Amino acid sequence: MLYVIYGTDTHKARAKLHDLLDLAKKKRPEAELFKITTENWSEAQFDELLVAQGLFEQKYTTVLDNLFEKKDIKNYVMDRLDGMKESEQIFLMLESSIDAASLKKLEKFGEKVQEFEKKEDKKPNINIFSITDGLVQKDKKKLWISYIDLLGKGAVAEEIHGIIFWQVKNMVLASRAGSAGETGLSPFVYKNALTGARNYKTEELQKMSGELVDMTHRVRQGKGELEVMIEKWVLNL
Repeated sequence: MLYVIYGTDTHKARAKLHDLLDLAKKKRPEAELFKITTENWSEAQFDELLVAQGLFEQKYTTVLDNLFEKKDIKNYVMDRLDGMKESEQIFLMLESSIDAASLKKLEKFGEKVQEFEKKEDKKPNINIFSITDGLVQKDKKKLWISYIDLLGKGAVAEEIHGIIFWQVKNMVLASRAGSAGETGLSPFVYKNALTGARNYKTEELQKMSGELVDMTHRVRQGKGELEVMIEKWVLNL
């Protein structure tokens, strides 16, 4: 059985994925869960999951998480839709975007195909860079309030994470350099980064940078939601 969830509203799409996983868990509590991403992709493992149905009455659920990001993996999966359709096991496909031709084919083989499209016209005009103010000032409360406010206005956690990581990198550069020219940053960006660098120890900034990188790895491995990780990170600063 193949279920497809896709769309630009990645937050709602992933929430729907977890709803389906919870439902599958209730119906088949003994079923094993496999999550396949572009990071751990293996043709051999994928094929094994397709043909191992019914073996010792084993039940499992497989999540295919944004595999279409890589063309060769996408083509491999698309060529095996029939196998997923006929499988006794559950395959849940999550994608941020799907081209028209592929979508038409997925609708033919999928038990259900559901789209979650972000309504951009209803998204208020927001200044996502405002998240850096509390960070530079080392004001945890201000940073947290800014984060919650941005989420409430429709900002995506991935975008916020990118801006925070960008500012931390700038502060690391500023802490090591003597002038804007040495960093390659514009004078305005350098001045702001230098202000922040003076509020943190170099070791703190390096630790922060490493933690932000680690977040992306854990999200790709299915070990948590980025939105929650960022909030915990802010509160632990």
